[in-house]
Amino acid sequence: MIKKTIITNTITFMIVMFFVITFKSIFGNENTLIGVTTITATLMFLERDFTASPLKNVLKFIGVNLLIGLGASLIVASNLWLGLIINFIVVFIFSYIFTYNLRQPLYVPFGLQYIFLLSTPVSTDRLGIRLLALISGALIIMLVQLLVNRNKLDTHGNKILVGICESIENKVDCIKDKSDNYDSISNVSSSIDEFRTIIYDKRELDYYLTKEAKIKLNMSVALEGINTVLYSVDNKLINLNILDTLEELLKVAKKVISINPKKDKIIQLNSYDIKKLLDYCQEQEINDLLNLQLLEGMIYLDDTLQELTKLDKEQYNAINKIGKKVDVSSDKNIKYLFKTTDSPKYCYAMRMAITMTIGLFLIEYFKLSEGRWILFTILSLTTPLYETSKHKIIYRIEATLIGAIIITVLFSIFKSEDSRLLIVMLSGYLQGYVNEYKHKTIFVTISAIGSAAIVGNIQALTIGRIIMVVIGALVAIIANKYLFPYNLEKSNYQIRRIYDVSIKKMFNELCSLVEGKNNPEVIKNLFVTTSIIESKARINEQIDKDKNYISIVNERRCLVSNIYELYMWIYRENINLQDRDKIINYIKLLIEYRDDNKTDKVTLVEKGINESNNIKTKIIISTILVILEELERLSELVKLSEKAQI
Repeated sequence: MIKKTIITNTITFMIVMFFVITFKSIFGNENTLIGVTTITATLMFLERDFTASPLKNVLKFIGVNLLIGLGASLIVASNLWLGLIINFIVVFIFSYIFTYNLRQPLYVPFGLQYIFLLSTPVSTDRLGIRLLALISGALIIMLVQLLVNRNKLDTHGNKILVGICESIENKVDCIKDKSDNYDSISNVSSSIDEFRTIIYDKRELDYYLTKEAKIKLNMSVALEGINTVLYSVDNKLINLNILDTLEELLKVAKKVISINPKKDKIIQLNSYDIKKLLDYCQEQEINDLLNLQLLEGMIYLDDTLQELTKLDKEQYNAINKIGKKVDVSSDKNIKYLFKTTDSPKYCYAMRMAITMTIGLFLIEYFKLSEGRWILFTILSLTTPLYETSKHKIIYRIEATLIGAIIITVLFSIFKSEDSRLLIVMLSGYLQGYVNEYKHKTIFVTISAIGSAAIVGNIQALTIGRIIMVVIGALVAIIANKYLFPYNLEKSNYQIRRIYDVSIKKMFNELCSLVEGKNNPEVIKNLFVTTSIIESKARINEQIDKDKNYISIVNERRCLVSNIYELYMWIYRENINLQDRDKIINYIKLLIEYRDDNKTDKVTLVEKGINESNNIKTKIIISTILVILEELERLSELVKLSEKAQI
């Protein structure tokens, strides 16, 4: 693992250095820093797939880059007050565009680029080359996206699904051997979240999925359902015949997932027999919730494997734009989260625009030669969420002091320009081995002060940078607390609201399906959206550390997965006509759920399982029972949470 990390970081560092040197040789010395921010953005953006709408995204990158380039040039050429107005507009626009309500922000490379351009202005006759460099940078970002992420669902997504299958196989072996040597359920859940994020990014028009994506989304739901059952406290009660069939099913699943439709032959799904297993379970009159839920997941997984093997390779990326596009944010109860001044996007963009304008005013008014460090510090410490900034401010000041001391000592020992350049390059290389913000900032400080002081006065630069960092930190502290504040409490409240509305819409889609009106595109889109909502909730959870909040997040995850699975089960299977009315009544219990007569509702649904003679009907009713119990647990958790806040 260590060897692999060293090789990866070394290759990445060499690629970065080669790119920056090449960019500098093409566009000139004055545009070197555009090369630095371009490669930074290129590597940073690889975690997100922008290839679903390449033209739209490349135009957005070009537009923002040109805005930054022209804006920086106008500010330098204008008087102080006009420059401040232009600065406010430019910073607000790029901060708003690259901050997201439910995703991690991507504004940093553009913020760095803007500050670099302000610090290194060019003459009018060189402006054309600078703008060309900015356009080229945007094109390079999208070109790398197309090369790396265009087939991300196959290249990276398939590896994730195979890894999930292997974790489940390991868990099955442990249950059989009565061993505890298995992966944590949170590891599997994280892998599933990562996979669904790939699906989310792959939507065309932020809504429609390819045929391959639809099938593999369903596959992830089936695998999560199976995994959840295996991790239940009563897993020792699972029928061994079911476990044996599951093992065979998972082996085939790994082969089908890994298949290359352009090269490999079709895999025959004949090493397991789901129908035979269902007949066995019906003969044995298996009625317990645990085994029925495991059967549901296995049947669902088998169905997705059948669909994937039958899908022609030309159809993998096909999209059927059937039905009206439904946007969860259109609901009037949560529109404020996305559209108004309460949204995290707006709050952050306003705060960043104001603080950067204040920083620029201080630099220009007092003629601060090292004033750019005020802007760098503001960019680093002004964050969308207040609680995040509190820790970063302390770390930033500490790291700047430590880095300044280290570079001062080193440059006092090594006097030659070549040795100092080697120190700066080594610092940049070692930065790739650390993940914590504080440690990264130490290396950034060494590189930054070192680069400026290779042939200059190290003591003056060090003291100057520390003073500028302190000024920037003070501006950021005040701004994060008082200027358009957005804290953890507000974020959690808004996430809960949009999650609740999404669940309500999923129930409405379930009701429409039972009534004969189906549009699976809607519930698929709602489902992948809830995965992104949950990822945002889990980021907040790491800061909050509230066990009750964590329990609510986990319970909502199980609830939406089971609603989706129930929808797809009813959509795929022909419900027994004798049981249709009964199932409709049970589903109405979910849609019209009230927090009363809980025991009677559970007893009624349990009775339906025991009375049914059809194993598939039993499975449907068992899922309804699971959802009912989850609604009850969620209701209790929310009450506890509200009580704790009083």
